[in-house]
Amino acid sequence: MDLTLFYFPGACSRVTMTALEAAGVAYHDRLVNIRTDEQKSADYRRVNPKGKVPALAVDGRIMTENAAILVFLDRLFPAAGLLPHSDDPVAEIAPLSDLLWCSSTLHPAMRQIRAPDKFTTGDPAAVKADGMGKFAAEATRIAAGVDGRWWYGERWSIVDIYLFWLCNVAEKGGFPLHDYPAIIDHAARVRALPPLIRALDRERAGADRAGIEGTIY
Repeated sequence: MDLTLFYFPGACSRVTMTALEAAGVAYHDRLVNIRTDEQKSADYRRVNPKGKVPALAVDGRIMTENAAILVFLDRLFPAAGLLPHSDDPVAEIAPLSDLLWCSSTLHPAMRQIRAPDKFTTGDPAAVKADGMGKFAAEATRIAAGVDGRWWYGERWSIVDIYLFWLCNVAEKGGFPLHDYPAIIDHAARVRALPPLIRALDRERAGADRAGIEGTIY
């Protein structure tokens, strides 16, 4: 199987890259420079008409949306243990629910914090304040879920990586993550995971080749 990940260092494609690293599978990576709006170019829109990263080419067929890609990789590489599984149909669907929560609730709120100007042509302060409030409400739940444990208990999952990325970027935008010590502790544990370390190294190598600075955190 030929896999190519379209990514940008520091973007949510980091979660997908970490999943691929955890699976231990060979894949190609193609950096899409969102700083220069390459994701909006005609060439890239032929890859992903939605004009964003990540996208995953699977034998030339394109898959989009992080939650869908992560579920696909979990099914393709079950030994990687990206998500927990259960014979109970309600418990079995819970990880998909969590991934959709990350992508449809947490991610937009984080973007309001990190890039409020993208949501308005006027004063972005109100947009950022709204995002801060939304993220704070969810951060309480995140903190409770990772307090002294991984999101699903004893073993890390790709949801832990997604939550780490979201909280980290929100903090870069000014969110007071220090108010949530359980999340800070969780982040320290996530940073020590070998698949994430490998993904970060691969991102750095790609950024260096492209002459991009200030995207790794």
